Amino acid sequence: MGETTPLDSAGTWGTPPARRVSRRSLLQGSLLGAAGLAASGLLTACDSAPSTGGATTGGKARVRLWHWYSQQRDQWGPLIEEFQAAHPTIVVENRLFGDPDSYLPALQGAVAAGDPPEIFAPHVLAIEYGKAGVSADLRTELGADFLKDFFKSANDEYTDAGKQYALGWMAQTFGIFYDPDILARAKVDVPETWDDLLAAGRKINDIGVLPCLLSNNPGTNGLDFFLPLITQASDDPALLLDIDQQRNGATWENPKVVEALTTMDKLVKGGAFAPNSNGLTTAQGESLLYTGKAAMLFMGSWVPQDFIQSAPKAFVERYKVMPTPAWAAGKRHWCANQAGAGFAVSRNSPNKAAALEFVKFMYEPARYAKIMNDSASMPSTQTAGRQVADPVLKQMTSWLLNGDGAPHILFGKGSSAAAANAVAALVGGQAAPEQTSKKIQTDVVRARGGN
Repeated sequence: MGETTPLDSAGTWGTPPARRVSRRSLLQGSLLGAAGLAASGLLTACDSAPSTGGATTGGKARVRLWHWYSQQRDQWGPLIEEFQAAHPTIVVENRLFGDPDSYLPALQGAVAAGDPPEIFAPHVLAIEYGKAGVSADLRTELGADFLKDFFKSANDEYTDAGKQYALGWMAQTFGIFYDPDILARAKVDVPETWDDLLAAGRKINDIGVLPCLLSNNPGTNGLDFFLPLITQASDDPALLLDIDQQRNGATWENPKVVEALTTMDKLVKGGAFAPNSNGLTTAQGESLLYTGKAAMLFMGSWVPQDFIQSAPKAFVERYKVMPTPAWAAGKRHWCANQAGAGFAVSRNSPNKAAALEFVKFMYEPARYAKIMNDSASMPSTQTAGRQVADPVLKQMTSWLLNGDGAPHILFGKGSSAAAANAVAALVGGQAAPEQTSKKIQTDVVRARGGN
């Protein structure tokens, strides 16, 4: 593997070895594009515009499946063949897009034409699609018993006013990946709290190694770290959901948001993180960790697959992962968890019943667990979560089984762009915590058409 330098003469991170783009970075990179499409009016209500999908020429119900989930590239074909053999009156057409940037315009065009696919990845517009009548309420269509096996944090992200508009497909959570040899050299124990992380950072810096890496390039990466701090400060996962949707009187100026921003500011200024987080990409952070230039990396549950592909074998056999540090000793280790990948069902398609039949088929517990294990993906259900095979993913999934998952993906109009920009300013030292919370709220209100 090629080496990478921590910082070049211009103060930017070195270039890591080439590697594939992670599912999460693709999702984050297109958040602003999704917001722009919604703002431009391409999201239209479908209450009075039934889908024209209809049956195939052979008289079979046609179920179009649209997404960009290439992690199951090898599983989609056999899954569909198995389903069609058991359901000869239904044809499933799988359209796998290369990435969200190519996917979103096609989906928005179908939605605007009143003909969305029967099953589709709703991206960050899941709630808006539901409110507009595009997506079916799966609580009504599938029943509470079907939904209860999914991680609560994954269900909550797709729920508004008691209706659930999508199901998690691949869950994701976050922790701190670390090199135990470097921690041993610095005489550092696994941090329990954020204060412990600060103290560890000082000791690791003393041995000439970067402490914990926080990637905020693209700018939405930092939200994966910051947003769960709101839950840590409040012990209430519902608070961020309310703030995101601006409901129940919750706004970004909530005192718990300011507390979370204050903790993040303290960690940045106190040296818990390596410098220039706003310029650090996921790939660069991974490379700095597995080449021994950094001790820790805050990142998501796709990292084990990345390490298998890119890191030296000795490192892959050595590295470990720790839970996100707690707000204080004895407090819960709330960690980011929602489904970066999910599926919605068209509310108005004449083939909705056939689509729901396929949804039930692919989420059948044994079948779904096998798909997730075969693709080294983190599942969104508790039953499949208890069957995760990869040891690092198994450890991270155990945090979700313990109920420690907290929201970290923003679906509210204007929220993601406003929060990402303001948090980047805080991380870069251009803003203070209270100023940051006010800036987010101001920008969200403006995005929603207010003053």
